[in-house]
Amino acid sequence: MGDIELCRLFSLSEEFKYVTVRQDEKMELAKLLDRVPIPITESLEEPSAKINVLLQAYISQGWAQLAEKALNLCKMVTKRMWNVQTPLRQFNGIPNEILMKLEKKDLAWDRYYDLSSQEIGELIRFPKMGRTLHRFVHQFPKLNLAAHVQPITRIVLRVELTITPDFQWEDKVHGYVEPFWVIIEDNDGEYILHHEYFLLKKQYVDEDHNLNFTVPIYEPLPPEYFICVVSDKWLGSQTVLPISFRHLILPEKYPPPTELLDLQPLPVTALRNPSYEALYQDFKHFNPVQTQVFTVLYNTDDNVLLAAPIQGVGRPSVLSLLY
Repeated sequence: MGDIELCRLFSLSEEFKYVTVRQDEKMELAKLLDRVPIPITESLEEPSAKINVLLQAYISQGWAQLAEKALNLCKMVTKRMWNVQTPLRQFNGIPNEILMKLEKKDLAWDRYYDLSSQEIGELIRFPKMGRTLHRFVHQFPKLNLAAHVQPITRIVLRVELTITPDFQWEDKVHGYVEPFWVIIEDNDGEYILHHEYFLLKKQYVDEDHNLNFTVPIYEPLPPEYFICVVSDKWLGSQTVLPISFRHLILPEKYPPPTELLDLQPLPVTALRNPSYEALYQDFKHFNPVQTQVFTVLYNTDDNVLLAAPIQGVGRPSVLSLLY
């Protein structure tokens, strides 16, 4: 049996005999059907086709949007509130009528950071609550992101992410640690290219935090990826940073070898050490490859990858210069 037959056999298992294909699922299943690597012969009307698609999508680690929705649902259950309600519902001590007033205001959550305590009090027509709400707004977990990307190869991208906390830590509110998910999504928000758990500890809240990781890149080069850092506890605490590939220059597909320069052969006396020079009694000058790499290998501590043909028999290797 090949992959096609094996996936089909799995989808026909007795455990899935009561699975149905709902009408509202067909469009999403058709979308996934175009992306799965193993062809599916059955029609999407067949339950086995649905199982087959879901199996392959699970293996492919897709569904970035669904993962975020599931995380939001978990937090809504924990907090007993909807994500469309004001994030301030997650703080204790705010009267319900004040929360309802805030939810009736057509003001994006990010705008609250620009308001003074007096302006917040005037917004809800309750000046006495202005200072309290202002304090809660600035205690809400907020992160600033900056990223530097660099291609290692044509298919691997290195990402250096800097996370800067931008909120006031309060032990009664935050405890001693705040957990976040760092998720890298593709341009369509369909695939999770990288994810990791990030713990922000109280003692490091005033410092920058650097994460380094690699993600795959594909050709044709997509316009951008998205870095999403979302709180594992707080509804509405999410920062998204697009990584544009507009000016990204990839390494050449088949990079040419380094040109061997027409240099004057370097004498062994360039070692400037009689003990080292004594090791090279059979010749007085280094060969062209040794001459060209001598300065980097002998005078610096830089990392070097050297690939060169062996020239001559019995001559000390250029690598001996490292020792």
